[in-house]
Amino acid sequence: MQRDRILGYLEKGKAEGASVVLDGGPAEIPEGRGGFFVKPWLLTGAPENVCCREEIFGPAAYLLKFRDEAGAVKLVNRLDYGLANSVWSADLARANRVAEQLVSGNNWINAHNVFAYGLPYGGVNRSGLGGGVNSPATFYDYLRDQTVARPLA
Repeated sequence: MQRDRILGYLEKGKAEGASVVLDGGPAEIPEGRGGFFVKPWLLTGAPENVCCREEIFGPAAYLLKFRDEAGAVKLVNRLDYGLANSVWSADLARANRVAEQLVSGNNWINAHNVFAYGLPYGGVNRSGLGGGVNSPATFYDYLRDQTVARPLA
């Protein structure tokens, strides 16, 4: 089901006008071996494309062009999802400046999916609700604050 979902996004993205940089699709599996693998793909185009706006959770990426840092930050921060991102640059001061402005649960600089013990992991907006991988925040996801107020009389 997930493989079909991922491949469906590829087709929807193309139908909405995205250009293909690296074409993915079903991966060919040697006979006798099972699996539902998908080859990675990279699309580019308008930020309104479904493949840019939604989380796909597959081997898919979407390339956006921007003119300056402010434009890049604006493109990222207008998305409905904000689980994680990474900023890549040889200029660490610039990378840090940009990462601090991005609205997401996790920002990596010159790395991605680095999980050090004790760092919480979770998203913002409609993404990655809950969670701290390897941190006390994971426990707190199972708790819910509640206030009950009543008159004393």
